Amino acid sequence: MDKNKIKTIERIIRDKSDAQLKGLIVELCEKFSDAYEHILQWGKDTGGVAINDKLALEYWKKAEKLIQEFNDYGGGSEYEEDNACEYMASISELVPTLSWKTRQKIMDGMLAQYYYGNSGFDDPLTDACFELCQERDEWLYLAGKLEAHGSSWDKRLVMNIYRIIGDDDSFLEMRKSDLHHGSDYFELVQYYEEKGNKETAFSYAHKGLEKGAGGIGNLVAYLFDYYEAKKDTVELEKIFAICEQREQERAVIAGRLFDYYKADGDYENAKRCLLKEFEYIRNSGLDGYYKKTKNYLNDADWNSVEEKLFASLKARNTEGYLHICLEKGMKQEVYDIIIEKSGRWGADYDYFADKLKKDFPEKIIEYYFKLAINLVQGGSNRKSYKQSMKYFKKAKDIYIKVLKDKPRWDAKLAEIRTHYKTRRAFLEESRVLD
Repeated sequence: MDKNKIKTIERIIRDKSDAQLKGLIVELCEKFSDAYEHILQWGKDTGGVAINDKLALEYWKKAEKLIQEFNDYGGGSEYEEDNACEYMASISELVPTLSWKTRQKIMDGMLAQYYYGNSGFDDPLTDACFELCQERDEWLYLAGKLEAHGSSWDKRLVMNIYRIIGDDDSFLEMRKSDLHHGSDYFELVQYYEEKGNKETAFSYAHKGLEKGAGGIGNLVAYLFDYYEAKKDTVELEKIFAICEQREQERAVIAGRLFDYYKADGDYENAKRCLLKEFEYIRNSGLDGYYKKTKNYLNDADWNSVEEKLFASLKARNTEGYLHICLEKGMKQEVYDIIIEKSGRWGADYDYFADKLKKDFPEKIIEYYFKLAINLVQGGSNRKSYKQSMKYFKKAKDIYIKVLKDKPRWDAKLAEIRTHYKTRRAFLEESRVLD
């Protein structure tokens, strides 16, 4: 709006009596749902700092309505989610100017929605409550509310609050009374590390490694880093033994021990850990570990384990096995497997088919036509037709560039179009094949 219009509006407002202005405001609020919010924003922007409490409450009123709907229905649209988050962000911007009475009222409303627990806004709501706290008493108020709710996550939030306000005694009392997961022990490790008490930190790291439920990755890494720096092989092997016993982090530690022994020139122990790493590693990317083992072992040791590792690779990771087969020149094996497994859910062997098109051109054409026709038949819509063109193009490429037989391709394309002559969308998409 230009300056002349703003001056005109200001003059109109200035000339009205208080009663007329109140009537105008009421009328605007009745006609426009956002009028009250805009009026409050205008008051804030024109220097009315005291009005910020009312503006924050208005923001929360609108956010609360949206979040309540998410709680009622177990979710909502992305648009409404963004709106709710924007309202809460607007409240955060006002926090330094808000009274505790207003922040407390908003916090209580946020906690009520959080306790409902069906909106998906749990983290944004608790983060917002943390932002609303300014003084120690306010943090303790929030801690009391969360502790009364009593969930394990709420207790963790309360412990965070104690650390924020520097109440170490309350934090330690609460944390030590509830040590169950590996992450619980690691929280104490971090605490004592910050305080410079390494002896106690190590004590809790070892306890957590043996007793902590769930993930122990942070504890393992913490202890391994320490003992690796000290070259304490005995303790490193103890950590590995515990990981093997618990069947956690064992591939990671086997790999780190391999690096440790390799750097130390200890071939036999490095070999042992390398074979353990191959055994324990997740199946994805297993061919990389197969090559790693081959590259490190001497010829005699590699010849003694290759057959076993190759069989394991085939059983655990088909794609990795096919990559190694290609490197070995076992093209027939690759062809047999991709023909057998093509079309299965989640299977994608196009890369290998491309590699075999010069060796088995006719068969790979059949492979691509099968995938293309499956898409045409299975989807019967423009999207699936577009996807099918990828495979028709690959078949065309073999006809023309490998077989040097464009007439056969032209005849095949004509046959396909005749077969699907009633599918207008398909025929339109097939223009890319000309």
